[in-house]
Amino acid sequence: MKNLPLFFIIIISLACDGSTPVVEPDQIIAPEIMEDIYFDLMLMKVIKRSNYIAEEYKPYFVDQYILEKYGIDSLKLIQNQTFYAQKPKSIKRIFENLELRIKLVEDSIDNIIKGEKLN
Repeated sequence: MKNLPLFFIIIISLACDGSTPVVEPDQIIAPEIMEDIYFDLMLMKVIKRSNYIAEEYKPYFVDQYILEKYGIDSLKLIQNQTFYAQKPKSIKRIFENLELRIKLVEDSIDNIIKGEKLN
């Protein structure tokens, strides 16, 4: 029982030693394309969850269309997500660009709404 804390410290230090290699997928998706994929997936999920589309069209809002658009399969996407997740600077840059794109879309929608209110 006295050795239990020491055991956890050893396990944690071994698990966090940074020796886990970054495994490159067979085909690396460029960061710009990953950003586009994330943007399209996010947009697809937001539209599907909204109440602005008829129920009979919701089954068409699935990830498979995005995968077909970019010519990838789910395994390739997951491998690349894992690859970029192991590279914090790259994934941070992707999500910062994604955040900017989302704000641009939001501002565009706000401008359209303001324009409609003026008319």
